[in-house]
Amino acid sequence: MKKKLISTLLAAAMVMAPMAVNAEDATEATTEATTEAATEAAEAATEAGTEAAEEKALPTIDPDKEYVIGYAPATLNNAFWLAVKDGVQQAIDETGANVTLVDIDANGDQAIMNDGISNLLSSGVDALLCAPADSNAVGSALEQCNQAGVPVINFDTPVPDASQVETIIASDNYNAGYVVGQDAASKMEDGAKILILHSPRASACVDRYDGFIAALDESGKEYTIVNELDGQGATEVSLGLTSDALVADPDLEVIFAVNDPSAMGAVNAIQQTSVTLEKDIMVYGVDGNPDAKKMIEAGTMEGTGSQSPETLGYESMMAAFSVLAGEEVEPEIVVDTFLITADNVAEFGTDGWQ
Repeated sequence: MKKKLISTLLAAAMVMAPMAVNAEDATEATTEATTEAATEAAEAATEAGTEAAEEKALPTIDPDKEYVIGYAPATLNNAFWLAVKDGVQQAIDETGANVTLVDIDANGDQAIMNDGISNLLSSGVDALLCAPADSNAVGSALEQCNQAGVPVINFDTPVPDASQVETIIASDNYNAGYVVGQDAASKMEDGAKILILHSPRASACVDRYDGFIAALDESGKEYTIVNELDGQGATEVSLGLTSDALVADPDLEVIFAVNDPSAMGAVNAIQQTSVTLEKDIMVYGVDGNPDAKKMIEAGTMEGTGSQSPETLGYESMMAAFSVLAGEEVEPEIVVDTFLITADNVAEFGTDGWQ
């Protein structure tokens, strides 16, 4: 069974180490304690989640029925969404259900996703797994699903109207940004200049941003957000934006990207720049992408607020099976997040997702 992280265990790790701002030794001790606590909590949560999953009965699936399930992530041009799909497939394999999985590749365009959902409804579908590119603009497509009696499992990026979906299955995105903000605040100087690579159309990314800012504010450190740019969650877009930002502010100290592809674009821009940088820039992302973890291991990226995409996919498909079997599902399922830095990256590995 896939690993499901438990929020109550990780919450303790978030508050164990208050920020030290006056003594270098205290700061180092605090950072080390926070990292160790987060790692131990993540491992304990993983073990507990695995045990709980093993005890949970599989949904009652009709072995003679052929199911058509729509899979509509924000894009398929991203390793994260492919890893989510791996989790979906694992759930299918474990239940032995006869499923035809139909992809809708919106490539980050909600209008394309909405059209794809409409076409899928016309051809016939039993359930839809949906992570919108635009949380608000997906509403009309979800209404079509509701009218057609097709259950929708909303994953990763929560929609504003929960009544349109059977359940919302998402990582604790606020905490993903928060743990990054804690780490950045513990390491940056007072008055640090920070660049944000955002993707504001996705509610998950807004939550990550809010968590990051909250942690900075709670630290008491002074800082300046020099710019908030829409990196669209894409490496190439973020590379170009960061390259221009380095020219405007060669004294940047921190770059926070709302996902790892954007963070990796920022790292590439720093490596390629001809600008003389005044500081070593700490780059953070969110996801726990294997390639991002390799950058952390190599010292070119500072950290990532990590999650488990395979768990998201697994839980989403199982929820769909439960609904189709007439069983109740929780209205909200939260998959926890935690910080990975150079201090603990080896424990999670770089060959795959955690």
